[in-house]
Amino acid sequence: MSTFLPFSLEGVGVHTGDPCRASIAPATPGDGIVFVTTNGDIPAVANSIDPHSIRATNLTCGASKVGMVEHLLAALLWYGVNDARIDVEGPEIPILDGSALPWVNALANAGARPSPRFVKIDTEAEVAHGDSVARITPSQEPSVNIYLQYDGIDIGSRQMTFAPMVDDFVEILAPARTFAMESEVEQILASGLGRGGSLENALIIGESGPLNPGGFRFDNEPVRHKMLDVIGDLALLGGLPLARLEIVRPGHRIMHEIVRRAATRTAS
Repeated sequence: MSTFLPFSLEGVGVHTGDPCRASIAPATPGDGIVFVTTNGDIPAVANSIDPHSIRATNLTCGASKVGMVEHLLAALLWYGVNDARIDVEGPEIPILDGSALPWVNALANAGARPSPRFVKIDTEAEVAHGDSVARITPSQEPSVNIYLQYDGIDIGSRQMTFAPMVDDFVEILAPARTFAMESEVEQILASGLGRGGSLENALIIGESGPLNPGGFRFDNEPVRHKMLDVIGDLALLGGLPLARLEIVRPGHRIMHEIVRRAATRTAS
């Protein structure tokens, strides 16, 4: 378990475009991670996943809602923050630069140290939705393997493996930004999402590559960001699963389904 001083970050919500702020403080051991909103508290657990989440992981409890929690949760998980109160101002967690790096830096500056927590998975589980498939199998050598499928656009490598007992989240995954294809932007905006998105907080990829000045942070930045999102969603289990996880066409919907299934089969 990591100790840290309270801190806060603020910015825009990528989907609503509204000003947002998240203030994180240590909580009593055993309380878990709780998002505190004007309408009530939301525990960061699998049962809180909003089934209507689109292009993000949103949590809900009663009348309380908070959006876009995955980047912050990934950073808290890696830094061993098991108990925290997160006071939320606005409808979302701020997108910042589109990655988990600002949260990682803030945690490090607040005195936290990397110490990821793990939880046991008792039995294998598999879920499928459309062309997406996720399978989780107990293992003492945990790993996450993802396989992307984007046709006709060069996004670098479409496959990645992350072994949390060996690989470094801070160096490998945290700096990778959320992304969208240029061809998707109009549809995203038409659906009421992405209103706060810009080239300052999202990687936009056209037919000839990124539109962002400076291009990719990594030649395989999209697959790294997908892995970052996967880690953030797995945080809702209370820790990284001691398991081998394989995901074809990863996305929040398939992750929400496998996390709900795995939550019934975990033990600290």
